[in-house]
Amino acid sequence: MAYQFPKRILEEGAETQIDKINNTCRRTILETVKGVLKDEYEEVLKDPVFGPILAIVENKLIYSGKIIHSFICKQLKVSKLHELWFLFAKRPLRFSMQEFHAVTGLKFKDEPEIDFINWKDDKGFWSLVLKQNRKINLFSVRDELLKECKEWTYVDRVRLVYLCIIHGFIMAKDWKVSIPQEYIRLVMDFEKLRMYPWGLRAYDELLALIFRAREDLHLKNSYVLDGFSYAFQIWIMEAVPDIGTMVGKKIKKNITKARCRNWKGSGKVSYQDISSLESHFDKGELFPFISNTGNNDVVDDAAFIREDEKKDERVGRIVALMNAKQDWNQFAWEVEALPRNVELSDSEEDVEVEDVTEEPSVIAEEPTVVAEEPIVVTKRGKRKLIDLGVESQKKQLLCQRAAEHNSGVSGDLKTFIEGLFTSSFNSLKELVQKDIQERFDKVHNEMAKLKETMSQVTGPSHTEGKTRASEILGPSQSEGKDQDKSSQSPDPSAAKGKANGKAAESLPPPAVHRSPRPVRKDVQNSEDDMMDFLKNLSQSSNIKVEMETQEYLQDAMGNLSQSSYVKGFDPSQKLNGEEPAECVTPLTSFKPADWRPPTLKDIDLHEDRVNDSDYSLVFVPEDSWAKLIKWSSTSMQLKIGPSMFTSELAARVMGPTEWLLNNEIDAMMYLFTERTSLRRWEPTKVAFMTCMFSNQMKNSFEEFRKDKKKFKVSELLHQYGIGELPAHGRTRLMWDLDVTRMYVPLNVGKHWISMCVNFVSRSIEVFDCEGLKYNKEVEPFAFLIPRIVKAVQSSKNRQQVKVKQYTVSYAPMPYLLNKSSSDCGVYALKHIECHLLGLDFSLVNDSNIREARQKIAYDLWEAANDPVLISRMAQYTPPKTITNPLVEL
Repeated sequence: MAYQFPKRILEEGAETQIDKINNTCRRTILETVKGVLKDEYEEVLKDPVFGPILAIVENKLIYSGKIIHSFICKQLKVSKLHELWFLFAKRPLRFSMQEFHAVTGLKFKDEPEIDFINWKDDKGFWSLVLKQNRKINLFSVRDELLKECKEWTYVDRVRLVYLCIIHGFIMAKDWKVSIPQEYIRLVMDFEKLRMYPWGLRAYDELLALIFRAREDLHLKNSYVLDGFSYAFQIWIMEAVPDIGTMVGKKIKKNITKARCRNWKGSGKVSYQDISSLESHFDKGELFPFISNTGNNDVVDDAAFIREDEKKDERVGRIVALMNAKQDWNQFAWEVEALPRNVELSDSEEDVEVEDVTEEPSVIAEEPTVVAEEPIVVTKRGKRKLIDLGVESQKKQLLCQRAAEHNSGVSGDLKTFIEGLFTSSFNSLKELVQKDIQERFDKVHNEMAKLKETMSQVTGPSHTEGKTRASEILGPSQSEGKDQDKSSQSPDPSAAKGKANGKAAESLPPPAVHRSPRPVRKDVQNSEDDMMDFLKNLSQSSNIKVEMETQEYLQDAMGNLSQSSYVKGFDPSQKLNGEEPAECVTPLTSFKPADWRPPTLKDIDLHEDRVNDSDYSLVFVPEDSWAKLIKWSSTSMQLKIGPSMFTSELAARVMGPTEWLLNNEIDAMMYLFTERTSLRRWEPTKVAFMTCMFSNQMKNSFEEFRKDKKKFKVSELLHQYGIGELPAHGRTRLMWDLDVTRMYVPLNVGKHWISMCVNFVSRSIEVFDCEGLKYNKEVEPFAFLIPRIVKAVQSSKNRQQVKVKQYTVSYAPMPYLLNKSSSDCGVYALKHIECHLLGLDFSLVNDSNIREARQKIAYDLWEAANDPVLISRMAQYTPPKTITNPLVEL
């Protein structure tokens, strides 16, 4: 098999176990900066590029040098320049720029047309540092600059936070190494800072350092690992989920972009844990390829292919066998021969020294320079409390994998046992089904006889119908409070006389109807009593004539609870004042003639719901909802941006089978605009378009396709690009300069979707509740938006803007949403709200979409009555450009 496949650098089970890794990618400097510059730190935390990196610090994910070192020992020696291959449980894994980008989200494409060298002098602290070519390292930042930075400008303090992230985390170096002047020049312009290909630089640096560490595996008992090694660890946790489970846990499911923000935990992992997991990894899950769209979705993305990459046919054979679902357990990997005169010492084979890289107190100390032949000294420091939940989870996982591996049952024997059990259970199933059928037939016959018997019983139930046993009154209701033993006589004539004598007191109650609310405890007890009664009845084999008597009914049904709280059922029962009011089902369709005040399904108290994750998306308090109910009984019309809030619009929003139209979609987009403009929502530099904008883009794209070279951006689209349109909530914010994100609703046939246009990453993310792809419908935006961005620039900057089609991706959605096929508009609006506020899409689903509709209706009504918005709407001026009339979809 020589030259057919790449070789391992070390034999399986013979990996070295070093004492420690002096990692320079540390959280301590950022935690120190956060304590001193809290406001500036929070500002950088909102950054779309660097925010996910800071999430590692916020989530307090522990650094595990043992995991990183064990995987460095599991490499395959390939000739590729820009990717690494590893083996875990004899299965190959790839670590490339594609995986690094999925973990960090950092930009990986170079921008040669952007000038990253020149910078603007603002007379601040960092301008002076650049002029004087002053040397600053992280030691001086911690000991000097953090004490004197209070005299700086706010912008210079924000720049200090950025430099600590870059030099202390992304491009991690020893604390004694000076911060490069290149980094300082970049932080002088935040837009250029975000456009810089940090992912490409950080990945190349990390790869070179892993190659260097691999060369020293046989020689040293510890080594220094610079670079963004945290990203390498998180990739291991993503590629081998069992290792991730041992370290910590994921915060949310289905996160595929910037995965470094999705892990937290402080579980300590030893070499023995990793070895045990690998040796028992029979049924464990493993993902050789990771991308922004998911696991194993993309093997070789053309966007990540480097021009200088070497071809290695051995890697191609591995990929081909992986696609053919090769069983790697029986595959024998050759091992690269150790260098001559190199032998592993005993200490390198069986070292069990505490991994000080996992002790934060040790990490906080000043980094030490590792000598060529270091002397191992056991350090004693403050011990971090281990997460007991993670430790328990790790032990359970290892036991489960060991049990799967040590089952001791061969394949043939397993097949025989499965067949034996299947045949046995099939026979048992037939016997059980036959017995159940006989029992049901018996119960059916007994119930039929009981109904026939009850039809002959005279009494209060006679007036309600002879065949409805469910409406028979209990003795306490039919005979009054002064019932005596004579009233229970089996004589039919006596019973009849008694009933006639108290006809006024025993009027038949109305039939009981269940409320759609959750069943109260007392009603549940009544149902349990009925089930016990039917169970006793099914076990009876002899039904005698005595069942016809009132005495039998008293014995059989007297134990059933009569409490129901149904209006008119029993005047003696009063509704507790603390009980929730009865719920009425909202309108299923809009009928103007039969308009009724909408009712709120949610009766939970405000203090109970305020901490729920979906509170801001779906919850409306009862006292606030009462105001909308009162308004709905009038015919008043309210102005809300470009739309009029009427009872018809409200009913369409709340109607569970009604499809949202342009008016309510545009009204909500106007409300989103005002919330961000008034800083009621924290996100800034955001724009919201209307349905009219989507229609104009479709029309302009038709002209673009006719003649691409002669196409010019129309005056109408130019007005959108400079923020003059939409006219309601006019922002006058220029795309890609004052605006970094833009949200757009889009109608595709008879379906609503929405999307986020990111001017920084030059991408479009589509939100569709049904999880489908609409490439043709999104294509106008991908082609025209970069042309609009260039058209609105000044004549000087326009020459530097490169027109390139935006990339399109689709946000993953939970399975089987929008079962009603009429809630797509609600999902489109709520997905915009979730994405803008950083909430998970799964918070809105079919179980609470009705409440989401009611929340939208209330938000529109509240905004239409808001004095601030009323004042802003009164200042509305129509746009200069006359557009086509709005088309109802």
